[in-house]
Amino acid sequence: MRYTRTLLHALLAGMLLLAPVVAGAKRPATKEDLNRIINESANFLRNREPEMTAGEFALYEKVVAMLAIQPEFAMQLLQQMMAGKERPSAAFEFVLGNAQYNAGRRDLAEAHYRRAVERFPEYLRAWANLGVVHYGEGRYDQAVASFRRAVELGDATSDTLGMLAYSLQRAGNGVAAEMAYLRALSAAPDNPDWLDGLCGLYIESKQYGRAEPLARQLVKLQPHEPRHWQHYAGLLLSQERRVEAIIVLESARALRLASDEMLLELGDLYAQQKFNAEALAAYREVLQRGSEAGAQRLIVMARMFAEEGQPAAAAELLATVEKSLPADARVPFLQARAELAVARKDWAPARRDLEEALSRRPLDGLVLLRLGQVLKESDSAVAAEQMLLAAARRPEGAYQAHLELADLALRARHFAPCINHLEQALALQRSPAIQQYLAKIKAIASSDENTTHH
Repeated sequence: MRYTRTLLHALLAGMLLLAPVVAGAKRPATKEDLNRIINESANFLRNREPEMTAGEFALYEKVVAMLAIQPEFAMQLLQQMMAGKERPSAAFEFVLGNAQYNAGRRDLAEAHYRRAVERFPEYLRAWANLGVVHYGEGRYDQAVASFRRAVELGDATSDTLGMLAYSLQRAGNGVAAEMAYLRALSAAPDNPDWLDGLCGLYIESKQYGRAEPLARQLVKLQPHEPRHWQHYAGLLLSQERRVEAIIVLESARALRLASDEMLLELGDLYAQQKFNAEALAAYREVLQRGSEAGAQRLIVMARMFAEEGQPAAAAELLATVEKSLPADARVPFLQARAELAVARKDWAPARRDLEEALSRRPLDGLVLLRLGQVLKESDSAVAAEQMLLAAARRPEGAYQAHLELADLALRARHFAPCINHLEQALALQRSPAIQQYLAKIKAIASSDENTTHH
């Protein structure tokens, strides 16, 4: 069982982590942003919104300054002053909604905003604030309806358009979300939230070429945000631009922003380009951080070095890994050390390591197979046959195990078992070469039988 560089590259390709994804993206507009939007809506828009009564305005003037800094106290004053009075106007419902929002009572704030728009359906900021409440609670379908109504009434602020875009995106309407993001960015071209949202939208729809310049702009705007570097590298990789991805990841590394995931990706890319020293440096850095993944990558590299006839390099890596070996990496470590022993034809330590690995994973077909091969090479035919028969019962090792058993049987000139194992191997995987080999064995067996009869 040879672990060639081709196999290593296939394994590393399967390990690549930085596919362009948006799962790690934060939701645009933080809680502080939402609070700011509510508080900035305190001033009235004359000739465009309903007005309070004279009595309400007198109350408003007394408590408005308190709403932002002492919302609880302001609410107590309002409740005392409102006791026994007639139904509030739409404008005052809006004020009460803001007060309840600042006091942390989102459900009561929503109720006031709803009464405001019921009494005055064209109340732009009440619709916008109602959307903020829905958005903050992740009720995106409702947020879409409220923000859309605010936009219809003339709201063209970046905040409203951006939150409408994100809500549309979460509600599954990608086309409308894209248009809303573009409108939000036309009002605030360098807003990282809406750039991030549009970038994520393009990634979701696999429009990597359109997402890339947005990711690059995000890196420029927020160079200390690791996620932007990761997404940028992932987008480059999605377009097979590996060297550029290496440059991006190295830049993040130089800024001390590279996560374990990014360093592993960097090491994998170096390994694929056959820059072994650079790959090892990246993996070692991950190992020093205590990550199991770094140990696993170094073990893979050790197996490659052993296969390529560099036993000293393989031994050095394994010694490095063993000093801080995670529990989950023990079996791969034993397998790698066994491969190094096999490369040196040192069968006793190879057998010892594989037997320990098997004690930890008794049903691992590949460990069974490799131990059977080692026993076979060390002239322990009976033990080898038992181990290979066990490997043949496991799907991951069955094909090669039957070929090894066929070879054992042929060495003992037991043609019938040899033919049986070759036929079972062919049933698992068609091979013209094995088919021809089987035909030759059958011919030899037939000739031997005729000779015996005569």
